[in-house]
Amino acid sequence: MNANTVTGEFTFTDAPAHWADKADKSFSSLHQLSPYIGKLKPNIARELIVTYTQPGQLVVDPFCGSGTVPLEAILTGREVIASDSNPYAFVLTKAKLSPPASLTDALSQLEDVYEKSTGRSDESFISAPDWVRSFFHPDSFRELIKFADECLESRNWFLLSCLLGILHHQRPGFLSYPSSHLVPYLRDKKYPKSEFPEMYEYRALLPRMRAKLTRAFKSSTESPTSSCVVKKSSIEGLILPGMVDAIITSPPYMNALDYRRDNRLRLWILDRSTQDYFTEPTDKAKGLETMVSSLVNHALSSLKPGGIVILVVGETVIRKRTKTHPSRSYIDALLSTGIFRLISAIRDNIPDIRRSRKAGAATKAEHILVFQKIDDQDPSLSNLSQAGAAVAV
Repeated sequence: MNANTVTGEFTFTDAPAHWADKADKSFSSLHQLSPYIGKLKPNIARELIVTYTQPGQLVVDPFCGSGTVPLEAILTGREVIASDSNPYAFVLTKAKLSPPASLTDALSQLEDVYEKSTGRSDESFISAPDWVRSFFHPDSFRELIKFADECLESRNWFLLSCLLGILHHQRPGFLSYPSSHLVPYLRDKKYPKSEFPEMYEYRALLPRMRAKLTRAFKSSTESPTSSCVVKKSSIEGLILPGMVDAIITSPPYMNALDYRRDNRLRLWILDRSTQDYFTEPTDKAKGLETMVSSLVNHALSSLKPGGIVILVVGETVIRKRTKTHPSRSYIDALLSTGIFRLISAIRDNIPDIRRSRKAGAATKAEHILVFQKIDDQDPSLSNLSQAGAAVAV
């Protein structure tokens, strides 16, 4: 049974118990194409989409990340515009929304791209920085970087995403020396070469990619028929049409996750200027303020009257000696316009299994906030309470 928690003027309902369930085989295996920190569970995304939107409506996710919301939206018959400034997010979302028609087609593409990659020069291999080389056997690295370059040149985002999905781990099906899967750190102390020599041997790309493609199509659904657009853009530079039905997104919140650092090896494959460590746009309060104001402006200018904004955002973040309240920032910004009302507020505890680091203390709970744009022609349109909490404003 759900319980209510009063926070400020708002009453939050605890997340339904079934949100903690693992996604079953009815969810596409494309969701597992490549790991991504802090991603939304597909069962939660689907429930929000089918509760607050209708088939054929236009759903926008301006911080699409791993593509969970766009994929669930398109699989449930919605039109989609997805965007993210992160190159990894862009490639991964493109791959999920436009996969090959079948496993047979994907395997055929693999053989063709791999054959072409063998004829490429060693330029990328030779110029790679030491911190990247340290993860791989030289022969494995030469093979994978040539394959990546061929995927980039041919814009084969699906094969490229599958490559990124097997880039690093200690398991035999991955390409690196023993390392963590989600965040790239070598695990040579736990698996020293003297005791585990087999983990430091050459790992061939082609058989591992074939196995990865087979897993990707294990429970994937038919190719989506709804239209989708994926853009590589910051929220500030994003251009949207004027008739959006819903904005459903999980925006970055200040100081909570290090998307760039924790994806640095995959990002280097996509952008060779990537450094071993660099700062996040949301490390500073100004970055968060810019994102909040840009999202509000898009909601004001592009969302239809009666349209929905759903935000999945951290409740409170305590990190790097700084305490922030990103949920409160978005609530205040949207309600201050006088054009939006908060019609549902849900609090969902984040278990350790969903953290990028098991002991991470950045944020312990997320808020799922559902706003509706006021329709002056139909004030009763905001009666959408079937999945939300009572809100005492």
